[in-house]
Amino acid sequence: MKIDGKAIGCAILVSVFAFSLAGLVAPDSLCQLDKADLAPFQNWQYPLGTDGLGRDLLLSSMKGGVGTLSVGLASAMLASLAGFIWGSASALSGGTIDNISTAIVDGLLSIPTIVLLLTISSLISAPELTHAMPPALQALLKVSEHSLGYLPILSVVFAIASTSWLEAARVARGMTLKLKGEDYVLSSIAMGASNAQILVRHLLPALAGLAALEATLLTADAIILESGLSYLGLGLGSGTPSWGSMLREGQIGLFCGNAHAAIIPGLLIALTVLSINLISDSIAVTKNSGC
Repeated sequence: MKIDGKAIGCAILVSVFAFSLAGLVAPDSLCQLDKADLAPFQNWQYPLGTDGLGRDLLLSSMKGGVGTLSVGLASAMLASLAGFIWGSASALSGGTIDNISTAIVDGLLSIPTIVLLLTISSLISAPELTHAMPPALQALLKVSEHSLGYLPILSVVFAIASTSWLEAARVARGMTLKLKGEDYVLSSIAMGASNAQILVRHLLPALAGLAALEATLLTADAIILESGLSYLGLGLGSGTPSWGSMLREGQIGLFCGNAHAAIIPGLLIALTVLSINLISDSIAVTKNSGC
């Protein structure tokens, strides 16, 4: 019996998304504290137990899923879009521009991702940058003396996208070099179409399917990166829960009889990444079989 990885991945992913979306309508009672370190399935009011502070782990997991998944999707789409525009424009331009663009991508790829991610995250979350922001932008992001508003979320999205677009750029460049030899592109060049026109009218639509597949893969990577940042305390901030911050807060109980506080968010991260990879692999196999 052949196992359908795509069906399994879709089932897991839909379940995780439904579970997380329930956090949008669930009562916001994370500040309501009860008995700490309750084990799962021992109290009907807290089916997944409570953490070391007495917070409901079921509600925390739902709310954390909203933060983690939204950041993962937003940063993956941004990275895929930026990478494909960069890579396709580079290959289409050719010559010196292509060489310089490729050298920039290769140079950034030579830096370990975690080092680059931590550097960018630290720079854009520095208080000096926040104070230097125009008042209109601070108001738009709801930044005040007492709250950073949406700034931590946007900072994490930008930091992850800044390190994730590089592979997308290489994929886009390779595919664009292949498409440049197609008859319809050569015809457009012969008719005097500019590089921008060729890029917008022909290349980007042709690369849309590949960009969607790359964005799917980048979503899994972005979820892991966001969880890592939150685990290190550089994530979405105290006002926005995430699975990574739950891992960081739950690690204290790993050897103190409350391991489920860390196991639950870790399991949710693993299942989400596994399901995305199963779907991506199935799509890639289907595309290769159809070629």
